[in-house]
Amino acid sequence: MNPPVRTIGRTQDPIGSLKSFLEGEEKERQRLSRELHDGIGQYLIAIKMKLESLLYSDPSDMKEQIKRIKDDFDQTVEEVRRISNNLKPSVLEAFGIVYALRNLCVETSDRTGIKVGLFFKGNLESLDMTIKTYLFRIAQEALNNVVRHSEATMVDLRLDRKLDDVYFSISDNGIGFTTHNVDAAAGHGMNNMRDRVKLLNGTIDIKSAPDKGTLIMIKIPAF
Repeated sequence: MNPPVRTIGRTQDPIGSLKSFLEGEEKERQRLSRELHDGIGQYLIAIKMKLESLLYSDPSDMKEQIKRIKDDFDQTVEEVRRISNNLKPSVLEAFGIVYALRNLCVETSDRTGIKVGLFFKGNLESLDMTIKTYLFRIAQEALNNVVRHSEATMVDLRLDRKLDDVYFSISDNGIGFTTHNVDAAAGHGMNNMRDRVKLLNGTIDIKSAPDKGTLIMIKIPAF
C-alpha cells in the first residue's frame, strides 16, 4: 500500500498536519541558515580581509582598493535584499504568481543582461498560497544560480498546470556541470530547491553536462 500523501491546506489529520508544519519550519530554518552562511557570511568575511589588508597597502593603491570594498558592500546589500524578499514575497501576495514571476524575470534580465523568458499555462492562481510561494522561491533560487554560476545568456522558465499536477522547468544555455557532483553542489543552491520540492511532496530531476547547459524539471501535486 502506498503511504498517505500530505495535503496542503486541509485539516483531516491535525496531528499529521502539525508534524508536517513543524518539519517544514525546521527545513526553512536550515535553508535560511545556509543562505546566511554561504551568502552574507562569505561577503562579510571577504570585506573584513580586504579592510585588514589596507593596513599594509601602498597608499597609491588605496583608492582602487576602497572602490573594490565598496563593490563588495553593494553585493552584500543586494544579497540581504534577496534573502528578505525570499522570506516574504509581497508582490506574490498582492498580484499573484504569474505577475510575480514575470516581474522577477524582468528584474533579473534588466540587472544582468541575461535574456529571461517566461511561459505559463493552466489555472495557476487557484493554487494554494503555500505552493505558489514555494514555486516563486524556487524560481528565485534557480535564477540566482544561473546568474552566479552558469555564464548563460538565455534562460527559460515554464510553468504548466495539468489536472492534479504542476510542472515547472528552468533551462539555461550556460556552461553546465557534471550531474554526479550535483549532490555536493550546495553552492549551486540545489539543496534549497530540493528541500522545497520535497516539502510539497514533489519530484525534481536535474540534467546537465559541461558546455550543454542545465535543465531542472519539477513536478508537484496541485492540491
